Formats: sequence, C-alpha cells, structure tokens
Amino acid sequence: MKNFVLYEKLSKKEKRRLNLQRRKNWSTYGVASPATRVVPNKKRQLEKKLCRELIRVDLD
Repeated sequence: MKNFVLYEKLSKKEKRRLNLQRRKNWSTYGVASPATRVVPNKKRQLEKKLCRELIRVDLD
C-alpha cells in the first residue's frame, strides 16, 4: 500500500497523472462533462421574453 502524500507535495508529473485520471471519469461524480454543459444565455432569454410581450400587446 502506498503512503498518503498531500496533493501539494506531489511532483508535477504525479499531479498531471492524478488530474488526468480524475478528468477521464466525470460520471463517478454524478455530473456530465463540464465541456458539454451549456450555460443559459440570460440576454437571449430576456430578448425572447420582451418579444413575447410585444406580440401579446399587438394582438390585443
């Protein structure tokens, strides 16, 4: 069994190896890959909302 070593004390190569291992398996954390996540564009949502309101006013 390997001795526990703090992350800060690991060598650069070991940190890279460990980070690659963690990145390969995002599903273990219960989340989708951060690269595939989409952040909603608030400006676009606001424009859609304003557009819908304008259409309602025109119909009345």
